Amino acid sequence: MKKPIILMTQAEFYKPGWIEKHWPLLCPHVELAFVPLADEAVLCDTLKRADLIYARGFSINADMIAAAVNLRGIVTSGVGVDKIDVMAASEHGIVVANSPGNTQTMAESTMLLVAAFAKNLLFWIDLGRAQQAPNSAMRGCELSGQTIGLIGFGRIGKSVARLANAYDMKCLAYDPYEEVSDIAEFVPLDELLMESDFVSLHPLLTDETRKMIDAEALRSMKPTAYLINTSRGGVVDEEALIAALRSGEIAGAGLDVFEVEPPCQNNPLLSMKNVIATPHGLGQANESRRRCAELSQTSFISLIDGEMPIYTVNRDVEWQYAGRSF
Repeated sequence: MKKPIILMTQAEFYKPGWIEKHWPLLCPHVELAFVPLADEAVLCDTLKRADLIYARGFSINADMIAAAVNLRGIVTSGVGVDKIDVMAASEHGIVVANSPGNTQTMAESTMLLVAAFAKNLLFWIDLGRAQQAPNSAMRGCELSGQTIGLIGFGRIGKSVARLANAYDMKCLAYDPYEEVSDIAEFVPLDELLMESDFVSLHPLLTDETRKMIDAEALRSMKPTAYLINTSRGGVVDEEALIAALRSGEIAGAGLDVFEVEPPCQNNPLLSMKNVIATPHGLGQANESRRRCAELSQTSFISLIDGEMPIYTVNRDVEWQYAGRSF
């Protein structure tokens, strides 16, 4: 009997044996077709044969979905589905599922960036490298008593709030789809921006949230406040952010994500003294990668067995393969 074919995008990400180690229940029963990130010709050819897609790196657009005539499901390697045309997938009766296994890691990474700015870490690293002694004017601040504003209050936002509570920080939250919490105070967005010492972004990237942190939003923040973005680069207007950082409208920014990834070498954010920039990698902890792999394996097994995965994003899809296993 024919084995289901899983198209594995961004082949170069996976070290030899990694998938076999983390998908022991799945690998014996499927054919893995690895496609390098830059090879669109191989991608297009493989799409015609693929039954399933493991999405990483590539944007899976409507044309690709239409070309994948055997496709029954797309699974992401993490929580984000912004690079997948979910609407087009639903129109073709294709299930889209994510793998939200990096919640704890991203919450910890968010607080890492918050703490780095509170303790003036960039300055102290430069001072140490220059072998300079500190003086009485050089200091950071304690997190206790500081206010963190969380925009987006899903799994990661809630986890950040719990960690911030442990630091005895005041937690404000804004999320149009959430109303009540015992770990954060919900406030309007403009109030959150004006009151927060740290503004931390955790929304999904949608048409509604794209560039929601624009010049006006940045002007609303305290000049002593820091912007933290570990969600998606498109949530922030980068040109407006660069201008705000240069003019001193805000004190700094901690960014694990960018509008264009990887960011261009001449992106000013990469060389600014008041920016901590990492290449969308803070979620790459051993535990989170293992957890995401386990969740994606479970989703693929469900799809192969004709069952809807637990973490299906488009649950209203009219799936033609329901109840139909390979």
